[in-house]
Amino acid sequence: MADAREVLEIMKEVAKIRIAMLRDGTTFHQGDKRAYFLQQYEEKLAQIEHLIRRISIRIVGPDETNRPRPTK
Repeated sequence: MADAREVLEIMKEVAKIRIAMLRDGTTFHQGDKRAYFLQQYEEKLAQIEHLIRRISIRIVGPDETNRPRPTK
């Protein structure tokens, strides 16, 4: 699970860099194409951040299978 999170973190950083480059105009794409790719990267970044949060919740969540049952 940690490896998947690390990959997602790297993908998140790459998406942020690409978004910054597209906003600054540091790209071969012009006009509509640049706006299209910017929108696509922003959507993918949101998806990646959502997946990272889901993985974090699973990692931190309690493990119900190994927990001893309380005695009465």
